[in-house]
Amino acid sequence: MYKSKHAFLTPSQFTFTLKSAMVGIEIMYIPNSIIKFARQDSWISCILGAVYPLYILLIANYLCKKSYNEDILALSKKCFGNILGSILNFIFISYFLFMLTSEFSGYIQVFKIYATGFLQNYQMVFTSLIPVTYIVYNGIKPLGRLNEVGFYLTITLLVIPIGILAYGTFLNLMPVFDNGIGNILKGSMQTFFPFSGMEVILFIYPFLKDNKNLLKCGLKAIVIVTFIYTWTVSATIYYLGIEISPKYIWPVLTLADSVHIPIVNSFRFVFIALWSIVQFKCMATHYFSISYGLNQSIKKISPQTFTLLLYPLIIIITSLYGNPTIRRSYTDRIINVYAAFNIMYVSTIAILIHFKKDKGVEKA
Repeated sequence: MYKSKHAFLTPSQFTFTLKSAMVGIEIMYIPNSIIKFARQDSWISCILGAVYPLYILLIANYLCKKSYNEDILALSKKCFGNILGSILNFIFISYFLFMLTSEFSGYIQVFKIYATGFLQNYQMVFTSLIPVTYIVYNGIKPLGRLNEVGFYLTITLLVIPIGILAYGTFLNLMPVFDNGIGNILKGSMQTFFPFSGMEVILFIYPFLKDNKNLLKCGLKAIVIVTFIYTWTVSATIYYLGIEISPKYIWPVLTLADSVHIPIVNSFRFVFIALWSIVQFKCMATHYFSISYGLNQSIKKISPQTFTLLLYPLIIIITSLYGNPTIRRSYTDRIINVYAAFNIMYVSTIAILIHFKKDKGVEKA
């Protein structure tokens, strides 16, 4: 898990690791979160929502140029001192714990209802987390390979909704710009949780082989994720309309029902199986961020040990979210607080690093 000549990520692995951190359970219900504000213009809100990860990318690129071998945690201590820096770092690390447990809770809820209703919750929680823990335990290189290969395996998920073109209507997407810029911006605010995860770049940019590729890789990841969310929201509105979509807890699953294959009784199960790979990648990326971050803060304990110690804690927190409606109400409130903290945290560090650099040049 430590950086070495064997632990560097290729540009492709780096790109898809960033993408995996931003795409998870939220793709199943993102249309409903935006529709209540932007209505048929929700796809525009998705595009505007990319501003948040883009800002994080620009900050990461600046910090990488200033100090390639030091991640955000090391720079935080350098700027704020050991005590305050450590406190802020633990808050930042807790953000990934929140993301992981929320994603895990949503994953269990979907699988419980649509695929494995015969299993008890504790059976699903304990068994589902084992492969994720195993990947994280072995370090960032296996994680990067999983994210790279998994992207090509799950590209089918982007093709599946094409089937709805035969059943929906473009009238559901009309008229465009009818809701006003204010409502569109309000809708874009609902994309904080879907686009969250880009912050992992602040941990892993020292693992990129050539730091000159950082901005390029980050932009590719943002473009891919923005396309996925925009296409998903547009396809859902096209198929269901803005009135029917909110009646479903996970409206995107209805897109799978539009696919009819003679030898397959219900394509929904195939869709969920493919989506589980997407979810595992997302969870593993957040899990790694927590283990690595804690190791950087408490170097006496190895990241592998933290990975094992976190296993029961993740299970306990995951079980506290409740049903899908309660979980979403929690995440909608908490993510806004974390988003505000993350922006102030990384922005302040970037500003302080800039002035420290200027003072160093002045003294020289």
